[in-house]
Amino acid sequence: MITVSEDNVFSLTNKYFSYVFRVSPEGIPEHIHYGGALRDPLNVTAHHLRTQREVASTFQGGKFFSLSDTPQEYPSFGTSDYRFPALHGRNSDGNTVFSLHYKKHKITKEKKPLKDLPSTRGGACETLIVTLVDPLHKLEVELHYTIYEEFGVLVRSAKFRNKSETEIQLQHAFSTALDLPASDYEIMHFHGTWSREFNEERIDVPKGRFVVDSARGTSSAAHAPFVAILEKGSTEDAGRVYATTLVYSGNFAINIEKGEFEDVRVLAGINPFNFHWRLKPGKKFCTPEALHVYSDTGLRGMSRIWHDFIREKISPPNFKNKARPTYLNTWEAAYFDVNEDKVLALADKAKNVGVDMLVLDDGWFEGRKDDTSSLGDWVADTERFPNGIPWLAGKVKAKGLKFGIWFEPEMVNPKSMLFEKHPDWILHVPGREPSLGRNQLTLDLSRKEVTDYLFRKIDAILSCGDIDYVKWDMNRNMTEVGSAGLSRNRQREVSHRYMIGLYRLLRKLTQKYPNVLFENCASGGNRFDLGMLSFMPQTWTSDMCDPVGRLDIVNGASYLFPLDVMAAYVGPSPNHQNGRVSSIQTRFMAGVFCAARGMSLNETDLADNHNELKSLMAFAKESADDMVGGRFDRVIKNQNEVCWQYTTRDSSKVYLAYFHILSAPNLPFRRAHMVGLDPNAIYVLEEDGASYQGDALMQNGMPMPYVATGQVRDDVRYMSKGDFSSYLFVFEKAG
Repeated sequence: MITVSEDNVFSLTNKYFSYVFRVSPEGIPEHIHYGGALRDPLNVTAHHLRTQREVASTFQGGKFFSLSDTPQEYPSFGTSDYRFPALHGRNSDGNTVFSLHYKKHKITKEKKPLKDLPSTRGGACETLIVTLVDPLHKLEVELHYTIYEEFGVLVRSAKFRNKSETEIQLQHAFSTALDLPASDYEIMHFHGTWSREFNEERIDVPKGRFVVDSARGTSSAAHAPFVAILEKGSTEDAGRVYATTLVYSGNFAINIEKGEFEDVRVLAGINPFNFHWRLKPGKKFCTPEALHVYSDTGLRGMSRIWHDFIREKISPPNFKNKARPTYLNTWEAAYFDVNEDKVLALADKAKNVGVDMLVLDDGWFEGRKDDTSSLGDWVADTERFPNGIPWLAGKVKAKGLKFGIWFEPEMVNPKSMLFEKHPDWILHVPGREPSLGRNQLTLDLSRKEVTDYLFRKIDAILSCGDIDYVKWDMNRNMTEVGSAGLSRNRQREVSHRYMIGLYRLLRKLTQKYPNVLFENCASGGNRFDLGMLSFMPQTWTSDMCDPVGRLDIVNGASYLFPLDVMAAYVGPSPNHQNGRVSSIQTRFMAGVFCAARGMSLNETDLADNHNELKSLMAFAKESADDMVGGRFDRVIKNQNEVCWQYTTRDSSKVYLAYFHILSAPNLPFRRAHMVGLDPNAIYVLEEDGASYQGDALMQNGMPMPYVATGQVRDDVRYMSKGDFSSYLFVFEKAG
């Protein structure tokens, strides 16, 4: 997969793509090609030509060679390239000029994990390590590239070593740089906020610099850590796509810059804003991993590559293709007013409605009667749970259910025993009153004593052996980011050190409890990223449980994430976020293709809708194994309609969900052109036994139910009158 010529042309090629660069005569790693797989990649023609540019600064006196238009593998600042650099820092002379030159390379048949950060798993892969050096200041940079035999993903990271006798200060330390040749590109990215995550936006690549980033301490719902550069006009089925994301959960930045000569540079990694790392002599610094995907079959091709790779190389292997339990969460039924009797009564209701698991949400620990107190203490309230959580878990499991519990470990309330004892354990800066978010402060996870404390508290609950599931919540962004555990001149390292501490805690817990199903949540999708998914097999995608609100969120998230990692439940109506009234059926349907499905309803709703909920949860249990490992396709998406297709991993069953948002009279007839079917197979519709040829479903399409506002014939498949209607087709492949 990795080949190198005698004159140092490097090729990383598999059946999906070729990535080619060379060492220029000046010793600069120069990018040549990233795109479709090439038969002879070492001899591909470079798109960059050397020519005299008027008024351009030439690199260190070299004629016709300016870094300002040279596509580079890892650009720095100060030697004729004026674009945003991958490396920027302060050297021992006090200036910010570095010049990295090729020193050596090696190829390994393995991929080593990063020391402190989550990283993709190895296996059937090769890794190229190219060492660059600034000989003046003795800064050494290793560029790591990993290519896999069976996945169209390129993994990149950078490792810095200070081999001098003086300190070097890193200010930009991006994980990857990708310089694309001039062309007509678009940017696709996802913006949002709480309960409105993953809103898709496509814009032309502007001249100048376009940035998606976070300085919130989380990867954030405001800008997801994902960008795709598209050949203009790309669709689900056609067009070149270059997509980038990160295996990181903290402050990130993805920069897209169109230079003066129309070339496009993509940089991805730790956000340089408010970042400053003091690299002492002899010390190392590793960046998070950045992942690149190339697809020449449009967005659908891109998503399939991401989905397969995340399942195989990111998500915890213990849960690969494992059906997720259906569940009842106590939140809507009791809020903070939970106790042993209520939980056991809800367990009976959960058993009666046919779900697999009861989840005890917020409110179970000492003094927790609202959101103003007790976060950080993690001791069961002795009045409401006199026998403790392990006893309760055992009682619930004796009823034939699994048991899950909610934590918010990274936070503390000012009104808590922990804060009274350790007020310096929060993120804070001297002389400033800490800002509150949801009446909470953020614990300083950059300090080992804090993560050790949290491990002890969580371990005390999990060690009983009866906890099957943990919902790990995180409900505020960081403010007053400072640490009493670090010196004054290292305060801009706090955000990254926090992530290292969080990952250390998660690694320790998940290694000790590999069979506990951890669910990542941060006010919904405020930290939905591959860093968290490296430890937790699923994420609470959004607090938005209204079905119409959920459609855009799931659709947007699906460009990167497989449905295996998403969780959804049937919430109350009217919806708490937007007040919309919708049916139980449509509320369930908006999350029907998520791997983890359940409900959070009050006792009246559970009683009034018992039979329908029982039927829906029975369907969720029956289809649970289908909803992991399969292929998800976006078939129709407009302002008033959404249609998704899901094909099981063995291709034996195909689900087609259709959503019609607002009703209207005299609507046109609609059809959905299904994708990826066997053209020679027969697909039998479960509801009536009708047979359809695979090629006809793809070429002629499947007629969608008519949205009826008047009288209809009995032989017409239709959806009921009114807004927010949904319909699910289930096909069995007959041969």
